[in-house]
Amino acid sequence: MDPDFLYATDADRDGTGRRSLARRCESGELVRIRAGVYVQAAQWQKMPQRERDRAGITAAVDQGQAPRIFIQQSAAVIWGIPVIGRTSEVLLTAPGTSHGRRRGNIRWTPRTLLEPTALRDGLTLTSRAQTVLDLAARLPFERAVPAMDHVLRPDAARTLPALEKDALLVLSRNLPDAGKRTRAERVISFADSRSESPGESYSRAVLHLQVFPPPELQYEFRSAGGQFIGRTDFFWKDYSLVGEFDGAAKYGPGASSRSPGTNRRAGTADRETLFLEKRREDAIRATGVGLVRWSWSDLLKPRNDPDSPASMLRRAGLPGKRNRR
Repeated sequence: MDPDFLYATDADRDGTGRRSLARRCESGELVRIRAGVYVQAAQWQKMPQRERDRAGITAAVDQGQAPRIFIQQSAAVIWGIPVIGRTSEVLLTAPGTSHGRRRGNIRWTPRTLLEPTALRDGLTLTSRAQTVLDLAARLPFERAVPAMDHVLRPDAARTLPALEKDALLVLSRNLPDAGKRTRAERVISFADSRSESPGESYSRAVLHLQVFPPPELQYEFRSAGGQFIGRTDFFWKDYSLVGEFDGAAKYGPGASSRSPGTNRRAGTADRETLFLEKRREDAIRATGVGLVRWSWSDLLKPRNDPDSPASMLRRAGLPGKRNRR
């Protein structure tokens, strides 16, 4: 749900004036999300980052007069496809034979439509398939994989079906040059619907580029008596090693099914989550395997940093080679 926008142009017309909006912004009552567009600070603070990104995009289109078709990261935000790395740009197709232009944080760029455009929440954008193909063809491999993994799964929250690899490969043949086709095909071939979060997908892509052995995904651990202990993000069976991205915990039977914080204080929920996760990790280690855990901040560290996933995995005995692209 987009917030209620307050426009400087409306303030000019109703006599309150732009300066009143600026003063309210300085006092902390309003937040300026782009030139001439404001929202109530209380409403903005309650919005998760993905909704803030979407608000910045819809504010841009509300101010424009000409038809606008969103592409790449901007289209991905509208579709609910994960975008790795923040961008302040709103990306649109350049009209006609234009070579592209930029105004403020809005960039128009030439784009061949591979499929008819879609209408989503009143906004015109590239199709879901073209959006992920454009990301795969133009972004670094590790940033494109989370988007591709995502669309291979049904998006229940948005009632969107899974896309098929074969159909994406066929459509990718219409990309404008061989380099873009090769990049897209590589991402499609590597993509895996079993990755359950953008962090897992990004981790898998980074480890692939660093030429670590491919892991088993969502491996189920069981006790000697056959009782389910939990699923792990990555498992290298030949090296008896588990890798975990520090995202949503995956608990076995007996864990609370309620979302953390439901009907209880956040501090209590956090302590319970940590307790459940430690108990799960101890049970997995008790099966005789090692376990390495990392977070987003670890992923963004240089490969040779002692706290990077690559360094931690090498210390745990997993062989890795030089980076490749």
